[in-house]
Amino acid sequence: MKALFRAITSLRFWMHILLIAIFVALTLFLVMFWLESYTQHGESIEVPDLSGYTVGEVEITLQNNDLYYEITDSVYTDEFSRGAIITQNPEGGKEVKRGRTIFLTVNSSVPELVEIPDLIGKSLRIAIPILEISGFVVDDLVYKPDDSCTDCVINLKHDGKQLTPGEKIRKGQKITIVLGRQSNIATSVPDLLGLTYRSASEIIVAQSLNVGQVIACTGCETEADTLGAFVINQIPSRNAEAKLGTYVDLYLTTDSTAVDAFKKTDNNSTDEIL
Repeated sequence: MKALFRAITSLRFWMHILLIAIFVALTLFLVMFWLESYTQHGESIEVPDLSGYTVGEVEITLQNNDLYYEITDSVYTDEFSRGAIITQNPEGGKEVKRGRTIFLTVNSSVPELVEIPDLIGKSLRIAIPILEISGFVVDDLVYKPDDSCTDCVINLKHDGKQLTPGEKIRKGQKITIVLGRQSNIATSVPDLLGLTYRSASEIIVAQSLNVGQVIACTGCETEADTLGAFVINQIPSRNAEAKLGTYVDLYLTTDSTAVDAFKKTDNNSTDEIL
């Protein structure tokens, strides 16, 4: 016991303890310093908005911000110039650590070509989803007299030119569907009041009618505003009888409460074939 007591109270013992404590503290300090440096604790930079930039411009901009990039996809659209950045992840304005990789989608220099599906004789309800799945946009419905078929596809057109099944054109192009119509065939104009422009457009086409003009759009400033705006009035009026292919013009508003106010004052309905 005396030997143990002498060892504990000796100067050399406490010197060892002190050296160990200094070593542990120094080690912890160095580890924390390294971790903070490695993770860049408390340091972040704002990701620049690269939309519309060329790859060369992106490289210079990101280098100046200690960021990197990787092109992960390419698509084709007329909304951007060839080779321009369309989307990015993370988005512009986000805060990230230095050295982060920004993943980019660029606009392809070569348009994607898609085959025209064989829709001759198919019904309108079948033709529309097939065209949309193929990447085309249904533009107009044009009806021609045909006593053997109503609402079946006679042919497809693009820019006034008749298309042949199997022919390839650019993805995203507008297609006109030419349909047969037996004489004196009419359809009922759907009630579109209160629907968004996007939903109303789908219902109009499904009813063998065409989406006409947006005569007015109160509160609309952007395309997104228009797509989300509500139908407050329509021409022809709801429940009217109209020939297949008739254009339905719309009045829109971004104020949903205005729709109820209009319904209370609207007494207009007709069964006239337009």
